Amino acid sequence: MKNYILFLGICILTTSAFSQIGIGTTNPSEASMLEISSQTHGIGAYKGFMPPRVPNIAARDAINALAADEGLLVFVHSSRCLQVWTGISWESIYCNESAAFASDLFISEYVEGTLQNKAIEIANFTGSPIDLDHYRLFISRNGGSTTSVISFNPGFILGHEEVYVLKNTNASDAIIANQTANNLDFNGDDAVVLQSSGGGYIDVLGEVGVQYKFGENVTLRKKPTKGPSTTYRPMDYEVHDVDDFSGLGSHIY
Repeated sequence: MKNYILFLGICILTTSAFSQIGIGTTNPSEASMLEISSQTHGIGAYKGFMPPRVPNIAARDAINALAADEGLLVFVHSSRCLQVWTGISWESIYCNESAAFASDLFISEYVEGTLQNKAIEIANFTGSPIDLDHYRLFISRNGGSTTSVISFNPGFILGHEEVYVLKNTNASDAIIANQTANNLDFNGDDAVVLQSSGGGYIDVLGEVGVQYKFGENVTLRKKPTKGPSTTYRPMDYEVHDVDDFSGLGSHIY
C-alpha cells in the first residue's frame, strides 16, 4: 500500500512538473503545452518543423482518422499536399503545384540482379513527348576505369507518362524491354548516368569516378514526385529485393 501511494505521488509530481514540454528549449512558453525551438537552446543552425509524411492517399486513409481526431495534419507525397483532417474528410491546405511535371527525363528504375539481370527504366513525366535521340546512357565502371555510352533506339519518341526499358542482352525473358544491349553490364558499384546527347548530366545513380556500392543485388525504384538529379540521393529511391522486375514497364510520378 505504501509503495502504491509513493508511486501515485511520483506520477502526480511528474505530470505537474512536465505540464509544459519543450523541444530544443528548457524554457517553454507558459501559454503552450509544447514549444519547439528552431535552434537547440538558441545555438546552432535554424531548422524547421517536419510534419508526419505518408507516401500516398491509401496510406493516409489507413490512418483511419475519427471525428475526434479533427486537426490531424499529414503531408501526402504522391500529391505533394499538406492536408488536415476536418473530422469528416481530409482537406488540402497547401499543395506544391510546381511539382506537377518533372523538369526532364529521369531514371525511374534500376535492376542489378543475378547473372545478367541488369535493366534501366527511363521515365517521361515532363508533360510533352520527348525524342530520345537527344539523350544517352553513360556507365562508369569501377571508379571510372572503364566506361560505356549507350544510345537509345533512333527516332524513338517517348510520350508523357511513358517509360523506356533497357536490359542486358542475356537478361531474363521476364524483363520486357524496348531495347537490349551487351554493354548494359553494370554492377552495384558502377555509376549509371542519364545524359544529354552532348554529355551533360541529367540524372545520376551512384558517384562517377568513385567505386561506391550503392546498388548491389537490389532493385531501386524512384519514389513518387522524385525527378532527375545530377547528384545521387539514396532517399529518393525505394529499395526492393534482388530480381524484382514487377515495377518495370510503368511508373507513378
